[in-house]
Amino acid sequence: MATKTITQLHRVVFRRWDATDSSWDVVNFEADDLGQETQATINIAPRKSSRSSSIGTTEKPIPGTFDAFAGSITMLLGYWKALGEALGRWNKATYAGADANAGNMIGGDGSDLCTDGAPVSVIIQGLCDDGSTADVELTRCYPSLDDDLEIGASDTSEVTIALNPQIYNAKTMSSDGYPAYSYRIGDNSLTSNQRLNATTGEYADVSES
Repeated sequence: MATKTITQLHRVVFRRWDATDSSWDVVNFEADDLGQETQATINIAPRKSSRSSSIGTTEKPIPGTFDAFAGSITMLLGYWKALGEALGRWNKATYAGADANAGNMIGGDGSDLCTDGAPVSVIIQGLCDDGSTADVELTRCYPSLDDDLEIGASDTSEVTIALNPQIYNAKTMSSDGYPAYSYRIGDNSLTSNQRLNATTGEYADVSES
């Protein structure tokens, strides 16, 4: 069985639930699309309660809480398409002769002022994993570009996308089509070895051979 490792990433999958079709709309960023060094970061630090007495101060994590809940991925910016798809704002060109990277991203036109947009489930997969043991999933993210874009560098530019994951709320999110948790680190199932189908966005049992 392959070693489970996330020291290098295989791919990052952005999947958005389409309630009309009851299926995932999937965008994949493969290893060649990702940055060379730190490719992904997550922060799941809990809140802590403190107790101060005459003999000292102690802290204790509060179960089920977050003091910080954040994530980001670093990707190469060879074409605008990658950025537009990561932000969920890419419009594909349809003119004659348009290639796969042709299109645009429009912002600031006022059309989205009163909408939150749909979240994306972001799944980070380790390079050598033959199942999902090395997976990391942030189930409801609203990606954004928070840093400057450096254009015209001699090398292919890198850009860091903030994922802005949301904390699961059972009252408002239990029927939205996404998993019923804030994040998952490791296997998708504890009873069977499963692998993510990067085309459909669904997990399925790995065939025994």
